[in-house]
Amino acid sequence: MVLSFWAKAARTSPRGVGGLFRATRCAQIPRYVSLAATSRISSVRAYSSAVAVEEKEEASSEVPESQATETEKPPADSLPFSSLRDVVSHETLSAITVRPMKLKDMTAVQAAVLPLMPQLTEPYSPVTADGSQSLPRDLLVKARTGTGKTLAFLVPVIEARIKAIKAHGKKAVLDAGLVSDKHLEARASRIYAKTEVGALIISPTRELATQIANDAIRLTHHHDGFEVRLFVGGSSKGKQVRDWVKGRRDIVVATPGRLRDLLQSEPEIKAGIATTKTLILDEADTLLEMGFRDDIDDIKSYLPPTPERQTFLFSATVSRAIQQVARATLEKNHMFINCVSDDAPPTHAHIPQYHTVLPNAGSQLPYILNLLIHDQLINPGHSKIIVFLPTTKMTQLFSTLLTQLKSALPAGGATKIYEMHSNKAQHQRDATSERFRNDKSGASVLVSSDVSARGVDYPGVTRVIQIGIPASADQYVHRVGRTGRGGVKGGRADLVLLPWEIGFVTWQLTDMPLKPLTVKELSAQVNELVEKLDSSPDEFFKGTQFPDRYDKLGRQRHVVQPYATPYKPVLDAAPDTVKKLLDRVDEDAVKETFASALGFYFGRSPELRVQRSVILQGLRDWTTEAMGLPEPPYVSNQYLQRLGLDDGRTKRFGSPRRDEPRKGNQTSAPWMGRGNTRLRMERERMGDQPRGETEYTPDPRDPSTPPDMYRRPKHISEEQHFNRFEGGESHGRPDRSDRSNSFDRSDRFDRSDRPDRSDRFNRSDRPDRSDRFNRSDRSGGDGSFGYRKRPGAFEHKVTTGTYGVRSGGDSRGRGRQEDDY
Repeated sequence: MVLSFWAKAARTSPRGVGGLFRATRCAQIPRYVSLAATSRISSVRAYSSAVAVEEKEEASSEVPESQATETEKPPADSLPFSSLRDVVSHETLSAITVRPMKLKDMTAVQAAVLPLMPQLTEPYSPVTADGSQSLPRDLLVKARTGTGKTLAFLVPVIEARIKAIKAHGKKAVLDAGLVSDKHLEARASRIYAKTEVGALIISPTRELATQIANDAIRLTHHHDGFEVRLFVGGSSKGKQVRDWVKGRRDIVVATPGRLRDLLQSEPEIKAGIATTKTLILDEADTLLEMGFRDDIDDIKSYLPPTPERQTFLFSATVSRAIQQVARATLEKNHMFINCVSDDAPPTHAHIPQYHTVLPNAGSQLPYILNLLIHDQLINPGHSKIIVFLPTTKMTQLFSTLLTQLKSALPAGGATKIYEMHSNKAQHQRDATSERFRNDKSGASVLVSSDVSARGVDYPGVTRVIQIGIPASADQYVHRVGRTGRGGVKGGRADLVLLPWEIGFVTWQLTDMPLKPLTVKELSAQVNELVEKLDSSPDEFFKGTQFPDRYDKLGRQRHVVQPYATPYKPVLDAAPDTVKKLLDRVDEDAVKETFASALGFYFGRSPELRVQRSVILQGLRDWTTEAMGLPEPPYVSNQYLQRLGLDDGRTKRFGSPRRDEPRKGNQTSAPWMGRGNTRLRMERERMGDQPRGETEYTPDPRDPSTPPDMYRRPKHISEEQHFNRFEGGESHGRPDRSDRSNSFDRSDRFDRSDRPDRSDRFNRSDRPDRSDRFNRSDRSGGDGSFGYRKRPGAFEHKVTTGTYGVRSGGDSRGRGRQEDDY
């Protein structure tokens, strides 16, 4: 039905198929998709490649090109994947509809892209066989996150790769003057697969890149020998290069930072990438928001030019910056497919969102516990929660606290707690992400920092809880987007704030559909649900299917009612459970968390519309009221200044104007004693210290982590920023193409106004350069010119174990194991 529709439209269109698809709208296509349970497939050897391991299965904006035109809309009924059997190989279609993906119907973006495949999978040729101009092969697709974009671009890439390998093998036989030679054809195909790159997919984050690589593995489940290379930061470069040399290069998934590094340092990878047939920019708008414009331009210089190189560009928006990238990357004769209607609501609009301003810090932990209880009661058998926290230290602390409080939840010890943050090694994060994604326990909680906030798809998330403010309003939206993916109903988002954090809601989240929820209202809802559970458990769990569980010997046992009843006594004892836990909280862990929170919140006082002194007092109250410390942790004034307590003002703020004359004398040149010259003279007088700061002398009573590790960098508006030492990716860097052009060189003052060079000091009066210090005389180890080197992330002490709770010993912690930070 689909193919006949497009064939008929192509015959009746005066512009042919190429004109028909210049601009296609898919917003009217139903978004229904049957998401059956998928096989548990993970990425092994994720440092350099993605290899599938199958386990046991469990029960309208502007268009960049003016030539783009609107066309007829596709049929309104749902499009099944089975309609593609004439244009998709049997192996790929089996992976989609049978095993391992088990999908039935296409989403809107898939229904708009996949029927184009006979055209998209053809190799480049300036003219067709009949002498006419070739049809467009490049795509600009506007589609939101969570709508099935990954499958929409992976299927054409896989089919094009298979077709290219077969064509090369047959060509080798013909070039040898033979009619048929299976051995020669197989050998030529094997060499081609190991030397030529089929597709290069660039993703903004390592988590999303890993997810794309795993989806590619699922789709190629029935294709023999198909391999996927994965280049992401935080992994061994040497292993990535070795696997690149030894293996096939069918699909390469990479983050911009690591790929650019490999291209500049590894000739083997540079030579291989130069043969890329297809380039795909996924989440292009996010790539630009994170400051990867220069990286993309540099990577593009290593690739074949258009139109030899096919390019797909997928983005949730088509802003001016995206249009610039499209013009520079896509062929002029490309297709624009719009899958977002002009009046479509935001992706998070259908998700119920609540915010709670706690009456005091002491209510924080009991309220969070009530949120977990509430979700397990309204979603029995399929509760899946993500808890976001602003800093890594706070993530570690709350992960430990919630693990200790599992006994107070309706599911009790059956609740699984997962922990995700940047202090974990990349392979640990990958494993945690995969376990939580495939979790079928019916009661799971992922405690995470913002490493899980963007792009990663966790199916079945029932609630997102944000403790404290996010880094920005955009980050709030990204976090909320972890639930209700693809328009699926049933998710919920909760924002839990301390009293002094309310300014973020009133000033930064004014456009969000947030509803207020008080502590008493939630408590009343929980008590009502508990009363229903205890009064009639069978009626409460009617129609609920709980997953099968296994005992310690591996024997399967079906659990009809996993929640112990009556639950009311457990709920009433929850405050005492929390109090006993706080008596065991390690003071050092709270002190480190306190310092990290100061660094996070000090940099966001403008967004909160509060003074830093208010933030300081609020966090001190949090340590005593919420964490149970007898008194706030000691932090020296010098440590606080290094964290940014001084509002960034110089030491001369508020002092009277200086009466001393300008440096220099009446006979000196006009530029002496001002600008950079004056600043350099002042630094020399102050011992090379930046203005307004003094050398930090550690106080033994201060937190053990240096304040510079927690301090928010200047001129960075987002929480995460580029850090090459972590091997991570760029976050929060503004798009360089959007910088102001007001300071163009042509706008400078006329150089004729400058004093004549003859008036300047004679260069012969300068001291001889040979008398200066030789570079070899510099002291090593602390960086050049005496500045203290800012400690890198690799200097962190990263160990494993429980963070924040004493494992034994007396009340002062004597006799316990050392906690890691």
